[in-house]
Amino acid sequence: MTIEWQNIKSFNNSKNNAFEELICQLAREESIANKKEFYRIAAPDGGVEAYCVLDNDEEYGWQAKYFSSMGTSQWSQLKESFETALLKHPNLTKYYICIPLDRKDPRIKKKSGENQSWLMDKWNEYTKKWIEYAKNQGRNITFEYWGSSELVHRLSEEKHAGRRLFLFSKEEFSNAWFKSQVKNSVENLGHRYTAELNVELDISKSFDALSKNNDFRTILKNEFHLLFKALNNSKIDTLEDEIVNDAISSLYDQFDLSIKTELQFFDISLINKSCDVIQNYFWEYQQSLEENKGSSSDSVKYEIHHINQALTVLYNFKEFADNSMMKLANQPVMLLSGNAGIGKSHLLADIALKRIGQNNGCVFLLGQHLTSEESPWTQILNNSLRLKCNEHELLGALNAKAEAQGERLLFIIDAINEGKGLYFWENHILGFINDFSHYPWLSLVLSVRSSYAELLIPESLISGDNIIRIVHHGFENIEYQASGFFFSHYGIELPSIPFLHPEFSNPLFLKLFCEGLNRSGYKRIP
Repeated sequence: MTIEWQNIKSFNNSKNNAFEELICQLAREESIANKKEFYRIAAPDGGVEAYCVLDNDEEYGWQAKYFSSMGTSQWSQLKESFETALLKHPNLTKYYICIPLDRKDPRIKKKSGENQSWLMDKWNEYTKKWIEYAKNQGRNITFEYWGSSELVHRLSEEKHAGRRLFLFSKEEFSNAWFKSQVKNSVENLGHRYTAELNVELDISKSFDALSKNNDFRTILKNEFHLLFKALNNSKIDTLEDEIVNDAISSLYDQFDLSIKTELQFFDISLINKSCDVIQNYFWEYQQSLEENKGSSSDSVKYEIHHINQALTVLYNFKEFADNSMMKLANQPVMLLSGNAGIGKSHLLADIALKRIGQNNGCVFLLGQHLTSEESPWTQILNNSLRLKCNEHELLGALNAKAEAQGERLLFIIDAINEGKGLYFWENHILGFINDFSHYPWLSLVLSVRSSYAELLIPESLISGDNIIRIVHHGFENIEYQASGFFFSHYGIELPSIPFLHPEFSNPLFLKLFCEGLNRSGYKRIP
């Protein structure tokens, strides 16, 4: 694929934004010795689009400018960005300037015999001034130029094949392409998806964990907030116990990870261990209080009350850390199982439509369309998506899209037991899941009817947490609320007592029940 910079695909309605995003993605992938952290900066950017931190706390910063020519105005903008970066980043030692132009240096002489001034000359002239400007402030800065040839060289690497496809293909992987793909699949679900009959379920939060989106980060922040509030009320922060303080510090470190938009993995084992240390301390301390001071005084009662509150919160927090949401955030591969008619397809369609409604990418495929015994990738690329690329280029392009949007992209295949799935998935499922493991910004979701799960998914995948199994229970425990919503939609009077029949937890049964009453002209259950 030939790279022509004027043909870069717009991102957030701007080619300049797309170029900045490309630079940040290339910078994130750049091999730099002793790099320990990388940060993408949103506007206002403080003079850099992104920066990395080295082991010695030095920083390298990247500035991207989508210029088609270089004149006084462009150099002035670069000067302003550099001076801002120097001010905002006191540890900055290297500054990358990225422009889709090569620094021409033909060294052609004027009639007077002097060499003409070209972009390379201007670069040397301006960077010399900026280096002196930094030295006058006691700073040593080096500059590196990423022009068209340097960028094309990086994009020509195999690992960036998908990135090229995402940013320079004409139609594929635009917001319109994702919307068309998802909506076509939803239409093909037919009666299995009814937009008007949508009941919000807690299970949908699992998809926020898969996406690692802002909604998931909000859930995490709330859980950590409850924990830290309870610990503060217990006055545990006044202790001089080094082991307990280390445990609390570890929890704060995990909290810091939870609020970062960069992909970070939670140390669930460390969280549990830290909570255990604090719990053990509380139990021992509470026992010593009761033995040495008794439990009758108001001050002791007050202290024990806060300790018991903290123990309850710690128990709940450990349950949260061990649940499927945290596992899905770390290992974004979900197997959604459930009985027939329980609402798996409806749920997945609703999730996919929400994603594209937010202008986020999402791929939604139906198992019923995989109708041959060929490998799943052959069928997906040639028949379902009709793309002229291989699976690694596809996944690379989707990964670039997800990285740009700042949350994982969901790749959903509904009902893998349908079509010819019983004949090919068993032989391909391990390799298929492994393909996704190389693309950290992608999440894979497979749904299957419970009775087929053991036939298609090796037990070793589930027991080893290579795929996280989530069971869809329909409207279980909310039958009355769901029935009220359905009955209201069909104009049927809701009985005053809850339904005790387990069938009413099945969305398909409830829908058929209401349709039957409605067609027969009933306004209440006979």
